[in-house]
Amino acid sequence: MLKGPLIPVLSLAGGITLSSVLSLPWWSGSVSIALAITLYFYILKSSSDPVSSFRLGKWHIVWVVFMFFGIGTIDQSLSRPNSLEKSFDGNIPEYLYCEVTGVLTKTYGERLDVIIEGTNGAKARIRTGVSEISPGSIIKIPSERLKEVASDTTEIGKKIMPMMKAAGILYSGRISPHRIEVTGRSKSLSYFFIDIREHIESRIERSHLSKPTANFLKAILMGDKTGLDEQTRLTFAQGGMAHMLALSGLHIGIMAGFLLLLMMPIKLAGKYKWGYLIAIIILWLYVAVTGFAYSSVRACIMTSFAFIGIIAERKNFAGNALCSACLLILLVDPGALFDAGFQLSVVCVGSLIAFASPLNPIGHRHHPVLYYICGSIIATLVATGASWVLTSYYFSQIPLMFLPTNLLLLPILPIYLSVGAVYTGLLCTGLEVRWVGKLLDLGYELLLKGTDMLSSGDEYVINHQIPLWGVIAWLMLLAAAAIILHRKNFT
Repeated sequence: MLKGPLIPVLSLAGGITLSSVLSLPWWSGSVSIALAITLYFYILKSSSDPVSSFRLGKWHIVWVVFMFFGIGTIDQSLSRPNSLEKSFDGNIPEYLYCEVTGVLTKTYGERLDVIIEGTNGAKARIRTGVSEISPGSIIKIPSERLKEVASDTTEIGKKIMPMMKAAGILYSGRISPHRIEVTGRSKSLSYFFIDIREHIESRIERSHLSKPTANFLKAILMGDKTGLDEQTRLTFAQGGMAHMLALSGLHIGIMAGFLLLLMMPIKLAGKYKWGYLIAIIILWLYVAVTGFAYSSVRACIMTSFAFIGIIAERKNFAGNALCSACLLILLVDPGALFDAGFQLSVVCVGSLIAFASPLNPIGHRHHPVLYYICGSIIATLVATGASWVLTSYYFSQIPLMFLPTNLLLLPILPIYLSVGAVYTGLLCTGLEVRWVGKLLDLGYELLLKGTDMLSSGDEYVINHQIPLWGVIAWLMLLAAAAIILHRKNFT
């Protein structure tokens, strides 16, 4: 059952990876697609009778592999950013125009993530002082201040360079604020939603919430972590709770459940399908406002498939939904394959689908409460056990106290996020309920102090970066275990 969507997404990922590593030209993908079409028509022509059709049926997998491998190769080749030398034929202009995609406040000032115009999407990471620049701004910068990330020969530079290049960040540099000129603002639809997000965040900032609580609420509700200080990030990371600060499938699932609760009157009126349809629309608007993070897009696609299945009265399989979500994301943005958030999201959800339910020894019908408790423990162990290699590879940390912190504190998040959503919605209408704000302040203090107490600081954190071959070997082992456990679905 799962083999259908799994083969295309793996083939697409293979084409993207090989094209990225070997810098393959686009026409190499065309060769693969031509082979796929040739093989397809050969099989079609040779299947003149039922016996031949049955015998050649297994070869359909081959042309599908070639087809999606070729699509992945072409997609990655056409999306590959060009260097400044190649983009401007060696005559790099004195000033470059860039579109700001992200602003992060650091101890030294601000870090700007920008896309350089005329380079097919080449990105640069700029360190600067405090400025009035926001995402969506078009800025003019001196080209001489940018250096290739590959030229950084320091130990930390060598460590992060492959990750930066995989994300399309080819240049970095420090530029003083007075040398950065804002020339305009992007008029794309995505920045229209960013303006909405900034308006909502300004309402949160002007509320009577304490500043730490406001910053925390902006992070878990709007996906904006710029206001969180380094110590807060470190506390949650050491406790294995860093996923709470990033918009993920957990947050989308909570929001989906909250929306369905709000749609209860529609359900009681006998129009439950309209409730699911409205929930899908609101979820996608929420994902748009929060910046289309890969993990939230993946979760929203899967949730949409589940809701559409209910509307159409068709059975939904989570594995197929995950593969379809990955396929759609990679077709639109092949660079997502090398994004740490996308990888963590897919590995965690995939492992939960593959292992969480089969490993639960408690029957749901006979002992529902025990089933839920045991399921929570198994889900935490499975997700962490599957993703620890990626956490180690990207962040050089392996938190050991993830189980108690997640089991004791994570159940608070759905309540906190739902209350925060209602509170923020009321703020946007000009109404602030002070006692709700006090509850949010108290809840944040409980989460922070609880995480800090249970994690015991860095005492129970292993600082180690696993090599890439170790990551690949572990993920292949997980895949083999999943195939053995669900071998009936691959037949």
